[in-house]
Amino acid sequence: MLRILVIALLLISSHASALSIKWIPLVTTEKNGNPVNIEGNAVLEYRNAGKGGIDWTVTGDGPTGGKGVRELWLFDNSAAGIPGTSQATASFSVISNSIGFVMAGDHNDGFAQFFVDNIDVGTYDMYRGGNRILVVNGLDSSVHTLKIVQLGLHSPLSTKGDVAIFGGAAFNASVSPIPEPETYVMLLAGLALLGFAGRKKVNV
Repeated sequence: MLRILVIALLLISSHASALSIKWIPLVTTEKNGNPVNIEGNAVLEYRNAGKGGIDWTVTGDGPTGGKGVRELWLFDNSAAGIPGTSQATASFSVISNSIGFVMAGDHNDGFAQFFVDNIDVGTYDMYRGGNRILVVNGLDSSVHTLKIVQLGLHSPLSTKGDVAIFGGAAFNASVSPIPEPETYVMLLAGLALLGFAGRKKVNV
């Protein structure tokens, strides 16, 4: 009976910690592209990306560039016969339950793959997809690490696979205290299993 209760609780907790991933426009920025808040939630820490990486570590065999402290460019020069991929990583020092990948407008032409704490949160065609934030909510409250991989791939609409980054933001999004309907269904299913197991034990 205890085993069934533990399983039911695990099902509920895993649902409650499910990630929410979406793109939103980049608004309320400071002069370097840093967002002041994300969906009304104050940014707790911003990891700035710029030429050379600034707060980000850049690795890989693809060329890089940027605009001072404003943008980091991960280039793909396959059109010039110099293919290459690269990636940029950054870690926060504050605890948060949400993060945002803040993507620049220039040099966003290729496919970029995004990771939070080494969890793949999606690969997206960034062609004309700059000045947006990829928001990931529902994370455990902890210190998080971000990674963006420039894959050296692009859509037929683009001629290159460059990826451009403003930075990353950590913030706390409010968590709804009201469980979703699926949570109630799982809870009722767990209680029904408990009742069935208890009745079977009494009948034996």
